[in-house]
Amino acid sequence: MSGLLRVAAIAIGAALSLIAHSSEPPATGRKIVVEKTGDRYEWKLVQAPLPTVGDEQVLVRVHAISLNRGELSRLERQAFDEAAKTPVSDAAGEVVAVGRAVKGVRQGDRVTSTYFRHWIDGPFQERYLDDVHGWTIEGVAAEYIALDARAVVPIAKDFSYEEASTLPTAALTAWNAVIGRANTQKGDVVLVQGTGGVSTFALQFAVAAGARVIVTSSSDEKLAHAFKLGARDGINYRKEPEWAKSVLRVTEGRGADLVLDVVGKSTLAQSVDSLADGGTLAIIGGITGYDGSLPAWGILKKSATAEGIFVGSRADYVRMNEFIARHRLRPLVDRVYPIEQYSEALQAMASGGFMGKIVLTF
Repeated sequence: MSGLLRVAAIAIGAALSLIAHSSEPPATGRKIVVEKTGDRYEWKLVQAPLPTVGDEQVLVRVHAISLNRGELSRLERQAFDEAAKTPVSDAAGEVVAVGRAVKGVRQGDRVTSTYFRHWIDGPFQERYLDDVHGWTIEGVAAEYIALDARAVVPIAKDFSYEEASTLPTAALTAWNAVIGRANTQKGDVVLVQGTGGVSTFALQFAVAAGARVIVTSSSDEKLAHAFKLGARDGINYRKEPEWAKSVLRVTEGRGADLVLDVVGKSTLAQSVDSLADGGTLAIIGGITGYDGSLPAWGILKKSATAEGIFVGSRADYVRMNEFIARHRLRPLVDRVYPIEQYSEALQAMASGGFMGKIVLTF
């Protein structure tokens, strides 16, 4: 082959390679939408036009989303905001386009969404609730999503998309409760309810901080797994329904310096009874309802503190990622489903027969 032909062949090959590896997004992508049918809301997977990307936004090709209890609760309660027909708050993917005014985020970056669109740093403000992905604004259960450039966080190089998708809500909530707010130290006693997403992350963070961790569960099998993750004590609350007494027993009357209540109404009284003098009750979830009574005398007589933990800011997220990297922690992904099996994933969450997180992939 002559030199001219060889150059031509190389040029043609390069052009074909560019075409084959083009990152130009398609015109449409798959997404989950929730629509009202009669007196019920139901979900379906549809093909929809890609969202318009604003000057300060990025377009993310989503590879994985993770489920939180809220996704299931909204379907159970049949409570949907018209502004958030696409559910789910947590996504991980690749930036495929950036707006004209975006700085600090580039095409090709691997990122996750944040739970709050506008809580960048500083203390929480109630107005941030107006911009929660999958709740009060459009969610992230879509193949392509437009996110504010300030509302994405880089993914660690050694994390898969599936692992990274578990971090925005469950991990950050647990980190704020255990480290960001409580500043758990070596020798502290931390009580974790259950083995779901927030609870498993809380267990991992507390163990990394050197705390003694007590885990409650209805399953001895799950407790055995919790021991492998570093839990010191396990209490099966079906066998020991007055589990607060068991907490005091295994701690020789001391109680827990930090109690993470993820259940709500039905467990608040025992959570308070489990506290040590000067301890902290982190109120996180409301699986059994948010309208329970908090025993004021139980808090007062122990000079304890009760505080609400509502995920965290983007700055908290960055600090959490530094903690995770420093302690070489890995998220516990129990199972992964393709997006077409969204119903099966919701059923798995409803069953409670899992540990850590449930993830779906596009």
